[in-house]
Amino acid sequence: MRKSRFSQTGLIVVLLLAGFSSVSANIIQVYAYSDIFWPGPGGCSYWYYYSWYCPYYSYVSYYPYYYGFSYPYSYGYSYYFQPTKFQLTVSVNPSNIQPNFTGAGAYDQGATATFATTQSIIQISTTTRYIFSHWTGDYSGLGPSGTLTMDSPKTVTAVYQMQYLLSINTPQNVSSIQGGGWYNAGDSATLAAPAIIIGGTDRRLVFSDWSLDGVNVTTNSTLTVLMDTPHTVNAEYKQQYHLTVTSDLGATTGTGWYDAGSQAAISATTPPSPAYGINMIFNGWNGTVSSPANQSTTVLMDGPKIVTATWRADATVLYSTGAAAVILVIVAAYLLTLRRKKAVGPDASTRRDA
Repeated sequence: MRKSRFSQTGLIVVLLLAGFSSVSANIIQVYAYSDIFWPGPGGCSYWYYYSWYCPYYSYVSYYPYYYGFSYPYSYGYSYYFQPTKFQLTVSVNPSNIQPNFTGAGAYDQGATATFATTQSIIQISTTTRYIFSHWTGDYSGLGPSGTLTMDSPKTVTAVYQMQYLLSINTPQNVSSIQGGGWYNAGDSATLAAPAIIIGGTDRRLVFSDWSLDGVNVTTNSTLTVLMDTPHTVNAEYKQQYHLTVTSDLGATTGTGWYDAGSQAAISATTPPSPAYGINMIFNGWNGTVSSPANQSTTVLMDGPKIVTATWRADATVLYSTGAAAVILVIVAAYLLTLRRKKAVGPDASTRRDA
């Protein structure tokens, strides 16, 4: 194996002839060598197609006899050099988005490169976006910016996370459902709706069901949504009104909560007689009912309602009994009078005549 060394001045002349006048480098060493493998010059690892493979070094190979040099064999001449500038490449993942970066470019050897993304959020639509997540490559970090010492070519990649919007629609006066907002693609969102929302002593909202993107999915007040796309959730509630059924006497049924627009069945039980000969008679309902004169009827629940059963005392039996007693007394007195007259008879008349 034959190897010769050229001066740096001679090599620069050759490089100029070869058209490499724009190379910005420090010349390290020059070798002439045949195509036979031998250990390469400092840091170069192997012979490859008339060139040395040198990690972190650039190289140029040429055949000097093209420039007037003649050798008995096909020797290759190669130089290798240490660059004075290194390139910082800033990329993005996924590649289909184009955020604004700062810091990419060439840096002097040993310089500190500062790079950053100026867009933490990239809005794709009103319900889809990408949000900055972290850096990978020759730098790892969670912040939107970072620094590197440029002792070699460097590449950093800004990783963005896709997010979808979860929208929650509720009745106007329902504000206690939490969980709407942005979620990472593939995450799950868990929503919980209050079962009952009191709007006063006589009205309330009661949870009915969830609808997901217009489709009813469950009547359970807890819902889990897989955020594989933007979603819209509706928490459905129904209005209820309170019905109060009262009575001064006797028992009633029907007091409670009813869905708006429904018919509530009510009734009143006849109370016991307060005294002999007195009966309690149903006297109708106070309030808006379907059939006020009936003890059992319905109430349209188009709002909070209070209805009262009324009663009146009926003394017909007492009066009848009293009248019968009077008649009996009269009859008894009459019969007693007749009996007395018969007892006196004709003898009494004769004695009066004498």
